[in-house]
Amino acid sequence: MDRKAWIVVSICSVLLVLNIWINGKNNEARRKAEAEKVAQETPAIISEGADSQAGLNVLPAESQVEGKEESVPLQTSKAIFSLSNLEGGIASTEFKEEVSVYDPALNVQMNDQGLHRIGALTTLAGESLDKPFYEVNKVSENSVTYLGGTKNGLLVSKKWSKVSSEEKGSDYRLQLTLKVENTTKTSIRLGKMAIFTGSSAPLYEDERPNYQNFYWQEKGEFDYEDVTYFKGGFFSKAKSEYNEVKPDGIDFAGVENQFFATIVDPAESYVATFRALPKVVQLPASRGNFSSQAINTFLTLPDEMLDAGETKKLVFDVFVGPKENSLLRSLEGGKGEVMNYGFFSPISRLLNWTLNKLANLFGTPGNSWAWGWAVVALTIIIRFIMWPLHAKSTRTMKRMSKLQPKMAALKEKYPDDPNKMNQEMMKLYKEFGVNPMGGCVPMLFQIPVFFGFFTMLQYAVELRNQPFLGWVSDLSQPDTVAHVAGIPINVLPILMAITMVLQMRMTPQTGDKMQRRIFMFMPVIFFFFCYNFASALALYWTTQNIFSIAQTWLMQKMPEPELKKKNKKPGKKTWMEKLAEKAEEAQKMQKQGKRPQPKPAEGEKPKKPRGPRTGG
Repeated sequence: MDRKAWIVVSICSVLLVLNIWINGKNNEARRKAEAEKVAQETPAIISEGADSQAGLNVLPAESQVEGKEESVPLQTSKAIFSLSNLEGGIASTEFKEEVSVYDPALNVQMNDQGLHRIGALTTLAGESLDKPFYEVNKVSENSVTYLGGTKNGLLVSKKWSKVSSEEKGSDYRLQLTLKVENTTKTSIRLGKMAIFTGSSAPLYEDERPNYQNFYWQEKGEFDYEDVTYFKGGFFSKAKSEYNEVKPDGIDFAGVENQFFATIVDPAESYVATFRALPKVVQLPASRGNFSSQAINTFLTLPDEMLDAGETKKLVFDVFVGPKENSLLRSLEGGKGEVMNYGFFSPISRLLNWTLNKLANLFGTPGNSWAWGWAVVALTIIIRFIMWPLHAKSTRTMKRMSKLQPKMAALKEKYPDDPNKMNQEMMKLYKEFGVNPMGGCVPMLFQIPVFFGFFTMLQYAVELRNQPFLGWVSDLSQPDTVAHVAGIPINVLPILMAITMVLQMRMTPQTGDKMQRRIFMFMPVIFFFFCYNFASALALYWTTQNIFSIAQTWLMQKMPEPELKKKNKKPGKKTWMEKLAEKAEEAQKMQKQGKRPQPKPAEGEKPKKPRGPRTGG
């Protein structure tokens, strides 16, 4: 780079550091403001006997005088469902193999920040209808049954059962059998009641807002909104809730954070109102001890009239577990869409499948770096597949660099006639058979792979708590080794930027000075983009850069491509020849003061030129 380029890069680097520092200060101020809001607005009632992971649960005030909350665990090999006699539902789900980002001694929990217990009965406005304490009627290793009632006169039975171990995802599923009996003398409309379908809150302080979503599937069509729905934006106002009728029937609904999801699936699809409500909560130390919004979700019961003495039975399948692509896609009813990979979903799914296979291959006893090596191996496989394109691109760029003197001569020859200069350049490309777009082809193929990899890594729960290279303790988090003046020092993004600069220095330089300067800003852009993202992404990009450096070095050892004039062969014209002819035709028409006329289609008569317009 020349002196000016180094100055610009240095300024950008300083601005990057300042941006990280300012964002840290702004986040700290925001957290303090939200903490004050929590203290003023949220009536915090901490469950008796709760440990250090317990957060602030907004429970019915009536619960303070009617009894004491007691829990019964239903355990599988990978999860502990804590069932509560308060509202007769799931108070929280603890994952045995998933530890906290901040405290490895504590396991990750889901729904521990909810307004209600999963399975609680409420009004459309979210007010509790449960009385609220239920009687434990029957307990076994595989099920728990609660008996109770509601404030509007229903006798309620809630039976929570583990599903068969032969069913997919059984380690994270419970079945809720809900029976309601009308003990009043009048009919009760069930559609005015709702069931609480779970909540979500961030797992750690820097979890991005778009990771926290609520979603539903209606007649096979999956849709979702993220937490920013409630904050509003430039084109929309902040909203206090999401409340919408699904006229085609709800297949399933739920809520998620970056790595874990809750999915409530009615046994029979029915027309329902789906509601999502935000609530500011103070997260416990195991989640970073900061204030954030939790999303709470509700689903109305079928809109039917329950006559006096009549009983209604409803069955729900409740999944609370990690967002593993293969696991969710093994569940029935299109639940794999919860992964929400987006436009590049086919690429992300293939990459996730391959990554898992490679991790299993490297997962020998004593090898704790299996997932890191899997990311490296997958990157190398992708680069080998793209090798022919990269080789062709390198040869094209070398031939383009050899054309630079001739192109510089054309610029000097036609300094005031850019059209003529472009026309002559096209002739030059045609004469030597060089395609100026040839060097961009690998980048065009690399873009969807990069975004597919990026999207896949956002939700790759498999990378949580996976170490690599000694200093990386969690591939799903930045590889921070220290803080200087409040700024995190992340090693892999720095290595990524350095290797990217080295790779670009080895690449043949084409284009004018301005294009080359813009190209040299790429390391700064990607450094900023990847700095606070998962270290697995920086590992992927660094590995790719090292591979490209080795590939470029090998290409440089091969004989230089010769710049020869292309022998004219009869036959179909190339794209460059057609482009050159069009440029030449346009130049001729411009000299004659005419506009180029489009050629008539086959069988169509050419249009006569219109005469001059005259006044009436």
